[in-house]
Amino acid sequence: MQRTLDLNRHKWEEIQHSLSSLTGLTLFIYDPSKHRPCTAITREHLLCHLVHQTERETLCQNAFAQQVDLAIQTQQISFSKCQANLNYFVIPIRLSNEMSYAMIGGKVYQHPDEYAHFKQNASEWGISSEKLPVDVDLSCPGAQEGLQQVASYLQVVATALLENIYRRGQYQGKAAHLTTLLNVGNQFKSVSNISILHSTLLNTLGILFNLKSACIFHQTKKQGAYRGVAVFGEKKERFNQLEASLDILFQKRSGGDPFVFNDVTFDLLKSKLPQDVTSCYLFPLYQGRNATSTLAIFDTILTSEETAMISSFCSQAGSAVENIELQNQLAEQRKIMIALSNLTLMIDSPLYLHHLHHNILEQTLQLLQAEQGSLMVLDEFKNELSVKAMKGINRPVYEMFNSKPGEGIAGSVYETGVPLLVQDLNHDPRVQQGAKPRYRTPSFVSVPLKLRNRTLGVINLADKITGEVFSEEDLQLLQAIGSYISIAIERSELYEKTEELKRISITDALTGLLNRRYFQERLTEEIERSRRHRIPVSLIIVDIDNFKGFNDTFGHLGGDEILVLLGQALRNYIRAIDVAARYGGEEFTIILPQTNKEDARIIAERLCREIERNETLQKKYSDLARLTVSVGLATFPDDAETFEELIRNADRALYQAKLQGKNRVITFDNGLFS
Repeated sequence: MQRTLDLNRHKWEEIQHSLSSLTGLTLFIYDPSKHRPCTAITREHLLCHLVHQTERETLCQNAFAQQVDLAIQTQQISFSKCQANLNYFVIPIRLSNEMSYAMIGGKVYQHPDEYAHFKQNASEWGISSEKLPVDVDLSCPGAQEGLQQVASYLQVVATALLENIYRRGQYQGKAAHLTTLLNVGNQFKSVSNISILHSTLLNTLGILFNLKSACIFHQTKKQGAYRGVAVFGEKKERFNQLEASLDILFQKRSGGDPFVFNDVTFDLLKSKLPQDVTSCYLFPLYQGRNATSTLAIFDTILTSEETAMISSFCSQAGSAVENIELQNQLAEQRKIMIALSNLTLMIDSPLYLHHLHHNILEQTLQLLQAEQGSLMVLDEFKNELSVKAMKGINRPVYEMFNSKPGEGIAGSVYETGVPLLVQDLNHDPRVQQGAKPRYRTPSFVSVPLKLRNRTLGVINLADKITGEVFSEEDLQLLQAIGSYISIAIERSELYEKTEELKRISITDALTGLLNRRYFQERLTEEIERSRRHRIPVSLIIVDIDNFKGFNDTFGHLGGDEILVLLGQALRNYIRAIDVAARYGGEEFTIILPQTNKEDARIIAERLCREIERNETLQKKYSDLARLTVSVGLATFPDDAETFEELIRNADRALYQAKLQGKNRVITFDNGLFS
């Protein structure tokens, strides 16, 4: 705590001025601990001022310090003469048996010869005679009555008055300290960051109690070990991240009182604190009945009252720490619930595997606060673990991380079905030297993705954002969500297989176009839509000219190749809303939604010309003749009232195109065709 007299100096100086006027003597209070006056000098003698400007100043100060030490040690008034041969006294004053001060007074000549002696030496010291007074005044009360009698009187008066000022200052200081601690303690309730709380606690106590060094230690997972997490004072660098065995000291503590060590002992050295620590106070920051953090104050002597105040303040801080930790746990639980909810949504909402893999990895990385990770799934065809999603590595090098079951870290985890938690890969015998992955931190976790008796793959995480190691809690959480991940992957695999079967069921195996059954379903839907919204829908039937001759010449394989090429051409030539299908043999159909007869004819004519100009098709067909198509066109509701009638009339138009010489488009006309 700051020396209380300093806080009330102006009050004493008023009293000091009155005493100096009454006695006619020089007076001031000296602080031995700081080796300097702690009040202004009242009635400083002119000759002292002149001596201080010479080389005798050092001798004067040394002799003066010796007299102060003598008075303090003997607790008796000390009398002496200064370099100017002036008489002075040193009165020892001890306040409340705690603080030692000295009152310096006098600086007078009691006989003319004393001044005459000084005048003889003054010129040798470089003091001009012109600056010296001719005579000195011996009429001051202190000189007449004798310094010994005045000093005894002043000792009684000054001690009583200073004790009163000192005690009043103590009470005011304690009140100010308590008010500050109470206000800061109340502010703890609004702090939501543990680092800010630690900093506030240390800075508040450090300033109020003038602490030399202080550190907040947090208990680590290692038995009895604590690590410095926040520091204050002279030894900041030495205590930051220092790992100490504070349990050795806690064992010496009785009850719930703070632990106090005021001398260097073997126990203090065994605790692995710096060897130059001279004292140690430990204040546990209790959260309920437990204390995972402790405030340690070093190299500072505290009174019992100060210890009690700090202990009470630490109790407030402990409650705030508990509140922050509960808030953090709640936020962590909320984050877990959101992640599990997202994983559940992935299960309920089928996603294609590519998107699912990346979503799963992203959610898992966020949940465990990791920077790097990969999701590997077994490719049964290749019998290898294939990287399906990865963060921290560029996509082009994904395949470099594929591995066979039993090979490498991921392969071993997959084959054994046992998760792997590594907190320091540089010293973990389970990680082979040549197989050590390159991560920013030495900790990673790898968990198999199991579903019933089947292992689907492995998820790997590394490099926590905080730089910490992965914990057992992290492993348990990853294993818990691993079952959700496995279910999501299996459901998506089944979804994709179902979609593939659905696609196969509606697709022509040869050309990849829609098949006849699906074409009929779509045409029925478009006709119903046309009826409801009174919009036209057109249908064209395309037939390859002279295809039988080509088939007979080049065989079915050659014919199939032409059908495949024509299917690709049709997909490229039609609009996005149009539906192309293989109707049968060499016949193809195209549904043109929301298209009237005139627009449909334009589309059909362009289609014929594009096919005729298609170099790939013509090159295959050139040995026989140029490949051309005939097209029949009919529109609903102009040319038909039903699904069957629309197909029949488009087919009749195609027949006319063949009769009229092929390689043309014929539009159905009810008048002509009747």
